[in-house]
Formats: sequence, C-alpha cells, structure tokens
Amino acid sequence: MNITIFYPLILLSLTPFRADRVEIVKEDGKSIVYLFGNVTIEQESTTITCLEAQLNETDGLVLLKDSILIKNPDGEIKAENAIYYFESRTGFLRRNVALSRRDQVITADSLDYDGIKKFLRMWGNIKIEDLRNEQIAYGEEGWYDIGEEKGSLKKNPHLEISRKDKSPMLIRAREFFLLNKENKFYGYDSIEGTIDSITIYCDTMEYNLKEDHGFLKRPIVREKKNELQGDFGEFLLREKNLEYFKVFNGTGNYWTKEGSQNIVSGDTITILFKENRAFRVWIEGSPKGVLILKEKENAKD
Repeated sequence: MNITIFYPLILLSLTPFRADRVEIVKEDGKSIVYLFGNVTIEQESTTITCLEAQLNETDGLVLLKDSILIKNPDGEIKAENAIYYFESRTGFLRRNVALSRRDQVITADSLDYDGIKKFLRMWGNIKIEDLRNEQIAYGEEGWYDIGEEKGSLKKNPHLEISRKDKSPMLIRAREFFLLNKENKFYGYDSIEGTIDSITIYCDTMEYNLKEDHGFLKRPIVREKKNELQGDFGEFLLREKNLEYFKVFNGTGNYWTKEGSQNIVSGDTITILFKENRAFRVWIEGSPKGVLILKEKENAKD
C-alpha cells in the first residue's frame, strides 16, 4: 500500500506532524511516514523541524535529515542528520551539531543526547562556550551534564579565557573537568598555560573563574630567562591582570636589568606584578640566595 499526498497535511495520530508532501508506506507490517519539505513534528514539549524525515510511530522514532532543529525545555539542538526516540527523549545527531541553552553553546561533529538524564556525549571538533564566565573549551572527545553544567574533555583539549582587550589566557592539558555552574575547572597531566609572556607548566591546575584564582601542583613558571618552581603554587589576576605568582618549597632563578643572576630558595617565594611586569620578589621561611654579578666587558687585570 502506497499513498502519496502532495499538499500540506496534519494527520490525527499520536505524533502530530506537518509537511509539504507526505508518503505513507507499509513496510514489514509497520506504517512508515515519509515527510518532505518544511517538516514539523510535535510531541509533548518537543518540536522538531527539518527538510526531510521518516516517522516510524510503531518503534517510536524518527529519522531526520537536513536543517534539523529540535526545541525542548533544555534548549535548541541543530544538526544535519539525526535519529530521535520520542519515549526516551534520546537523539543521535551528526554533522554540524549545535546545542544552545541559556548562557551555553555546545558544538561538535557528533553528539548523543539523553533528554531525560540531560546528558551528552560528544566527538570531533568539540567547542563548549561558557558565556557567563567568558570561557571556551575545546576537545575531540568528551561528555557533558547539561543539568549540572559539568563535563570532561579529552584528546588535545584546551581552554581560552577571555580578558577583554588583552590576549586570552590559554591552557592545554590531557584532560579538563569543567564545573561551569561552580565557575571552576580542573586540568590534569602535562598542563601548559600562557598568560601574556609567562608560561606555566604543572601536573594539575584548579582555577576559579569568578575569583581569577589558580592553584597548581608541581609548577614551573617561566618568563624569558626567569624561572620559578615549587611543590605547589598559586596565582591571582586582578581585573584580568596578573597580580602575583607564589610557590611553596620553591626555588627561583631570575635576572636583573643590569644582567646579574639571582638564585633563591625558600618555603614561600612570591613574585608581585605591576602592569604585567614583575617588580618585587618576596621570600619567606628559610630564605637562601646567591647573586652572580655580570662580568664587565673588556675587563683588565
């Protein structure tokens, strides 16, 4: 049995839909509804629009194609290809996937969506924009709980933290754990961060985006020839400008304008910054130091 209808139609079924053209085909004892052009499908709080669809009401699913838009209380999801299950509110979306909700935008090549658990799994060119904290997270594989606003990114993940008129703070790691609702993130393993001319290397990083306050494990901080390292560390930004760097049980190696080298150690070493330049070194607890003066050029006996 094959029925083809060439004008807009609303069928009285469990799943209301509209389309420019509708074909109803009997396949293996199931009625498959083919929808073409300006497709709209509605069920409870979910509205789906696209250019082409195959509705299988027996199995409670719909195959979607081209310019897909799914709207529900969680936000809006766009894609080019998708399978959506009505009862479980799960979707498998492919190609140019984008989910927008309140102050978050999540994009990926592929995304699996669980509307009941509010849980996402993502693959390929992942981008999570936290508009509230002006942070963008990138990766190639990850998951995200859109209810709790937390998730993980792996496979070459990196973060950008906006600083208005300044270059963003950049951070790379093997894995990031995002706690966007709490305005925090954690970075794990082989971390490399950049703030202006300063480069940070450490094992783990915790950063509070609201306070611009970071905590580090086994940090090494470098700026040109200067270096600071310790067992633990922390740093603070004030109005997005670096205010201080601090290490515990640390050592420092820095050079003066005159070309002399200072090697210092102590329980706590703090470097204070003004206008993005270090201007004071403060050592507390068993301070030790060596000053190596610059040799004069053309020195005579």
